[in-house]
Amino acid sequence: MNLTEPIFRHARRQPDAAALVDGERTITYGALGELVSRTAGHLHALGVRRGDYVGLCLRDNWQHVVALLAIARLGAVFVQIDPRARPAEKARIADAIAFKLALVTPHADIGANCRVEALDAAWWRAVAAADPGSEVVRDWQAPFAILSSSGTTGRPKFAVATHLEFYCRFASYGEVVPASRRHRYLSTLSISFSAGRAAFLSHLLHGDTVVFHASTFTGAEFVETVSRQKISVAFVVPSVVRQLLQIAGTGSPLLPDLDVFLSAGAPLFADEKRDAFHKLTPNFHEMYGATAIGVMSVLRPNDMLERSTSVGRPFSLIDLEVVDESDRPLDVGEAGYLRCRGPALASPWGGTPEATSSEFRDGWHYPGEVATVDSCGYVFLQGRKSEVIFRGGAKIFPAEVEAALMAHEGVAEAVVVGRASAGKEQELVAYVIASRPLEPGELLAHCRTRLTAYKVPRDIHVVSELPRNPSGKLDKRALTNWTNAEEHRVSCPGLPGDRTPDDSQTLT
Repeated sequence: MNLTEPIFRHARRQPDAAALVDGERTITYGALGELVSRTAGHLHALGVRRGDYVGLCLRDNWQHVVALLAIARLGAVFVQIDPRARPAEKARIADAIAFKLALVTPHADIGANCRVEALDAAWWRAVAAADPGSEVVRDWQAPFAILSSSGTTGRPKFAVATHLEFYCRFASYGEVVPASRRHRYLSTLSISFSAGRAAFLSHLLHGDTVVFHASTFTGAEFVETVSRQKISVAFVVPSVVRQLLQIAGTGSPLLPDLDVFLSAGAPLFADEKRDAFHKLTPNFHEMYGATAIGVMSVLRPNDMLERSTSVGRPFSLIDLEVVDESDRPLDVGEAGYLRCRGPALASPWGGTPEATSSEFRDGWHYPGEVATVDSCGYVFLQGRKSEVIFRGGAKIFPAEVEAALMAHEGVAEAVVVGRASAGKEQELVAYVIASRPLEPGELLAHCRTRLTAYKVPRDIHVVSELPRNPSGKLDKRALTNWTNAEEHRVSCPGLPGDRTPDDSQTLT
């Protein structure tokens, strides 16, 4: 079986149904099947065969979809490079993997020492003239994609996923999105990233319509597109949820026509989830996942109010456990390292050792999260192992401090990082986007009433924006050495670097 086969069945059974909507262009399933077949034929003429690695450095549009599906049809393996990434980031991926060739947007440079083909007018003329009868590889165990994750070092780490493993990811997604009707899915997540790629492929395999949104947009533009395009399913990152909450009223929900509204990429705070449920749509879901396995758990609407601090329960094909540093399973409620397994789990890529993920052991994947699981199976994230801050001999999870800052009614967004100080200690530094003018010292006073002394940030920076990666997630690695201009900084003077968790003194 080839993962593209369901799309070709739709091409035969509903050739006039809309598959892709990209601006003014609508591509039917019949036309999509023809485009994929001829693109596969052209790639075959260029020498691409089963098992070859093909780079994709393309924008989120219909051309990207056609190229990806054509590569899969041949049994070749696609490796995606986000076109918005910096040149050095692109080069690191290109240097790690020996591409047969790379498909890029016109005039793009990925720094690869390989053949590069631009998807320009000449490319599509060659596709139109190509023989569509190329060999189709039908093997569930054939590699489908090489997945890239930066991990904790910033260097790319890779895993390989088969056609069958990707199909199992779609099964999990299908537990959230009802299959009782054809959907119109609004694609706002980059398909160069795990969640966006799995979502759009799931909808195409189901025979739905995928509508591409502009890569940058305001909350008002998102609402307008949902209404105009009659969208039934949308998937966004938390920063979009926060934009929408800022323009939502207190009356009827802002997005009443959505059957499913999904958020993933980073956890939302508990009050944000409750607000999204009340103000945006009662069909709001939060999903948690990792590149190596796809979505792992979902917090459904019926749990949104009572278990808003959780990221939900695992999907039926996912096993989750919390273990100690020796990989021994912990009891209910004990904090430890999260690990997962299931038929959707990819495998470490067998390339160079420095580019092979070390997060796989004994059939389990370790995504790097510290978590607890309650007696009903709900997962509660404490923070990432790599982000734990050591101060005064204690471990501090940034999420706890961030939640305290977000409880202030003048804070729209908050992030906390550790920064090296004298000796072996780390200092807590917070960055805040304010929803109203904040008086100096107001946030520190607020933190002192909600946090133990050693958890109060040394510095709080009130800023107009925060650094983000191309998927819209906060870039905490960039924040640890950030020098962006600040509106003002609120400092906490007189905090001893050796203050311990048992110190009961009150900060002055």
